[in-house]
Amino acid sequence: MNLKKIKVYHLFWFVAVLVAFIALVSSNYPNSSLDINISDTYFVISNYHLAIVLFFSYLLMGLGYWLVLKILNKQLFKLLTIIHTVILIGSFLFYWIVVVFGKLHLNNRTYNYFDDFELINITLVSEFLIIIFVATPIYIINLLIGIFRKSKTEMIQH
Repeated sequence: MNLKKIKVYHLFWFVAVLVAFIALVSSNYPNSSLDINISDTYFVISNYHLAIVLFFSYLLMGLGYWLVLKILNKQLFKLLTIIHTVILIGSFLFYWIVVVFGKLHLNNRTYNYFDDFELINITLVSEFLIIIFVATPIYIINLLIGIFRKSKTEMIQH
């Protein structure tokens, strides 16, 4: 398989399919949820609903890249695309590494001062903040640059 043929929107759609699979698996466990504690308020979100939101997020980001690259036939800013992709897909991979690490190693300790749920919640909050305040503006700026840039065919003709 030639890696040059894999486009950025293929990566986002692949992760969207993985998240959809996770949503199907998590639907078998209706009591699994993400608990977020902010002062005196607890936010409880079902893992299934969270996976559905992530599925549509990755799907729509891939669709945005696909529209600019294939339909509008425009170029994206390569560095911004790489940064955005590394943050989004890297955070997905990093989250699952933390989950597996927490399940394998943190449950074997004698003293539980810092449980694996706290580690997972800190990871999720950190990734959420990076995605919202870094990756999302980069994605929007990159799409706007791509939309207002000359198309590939116009660049070849001049």
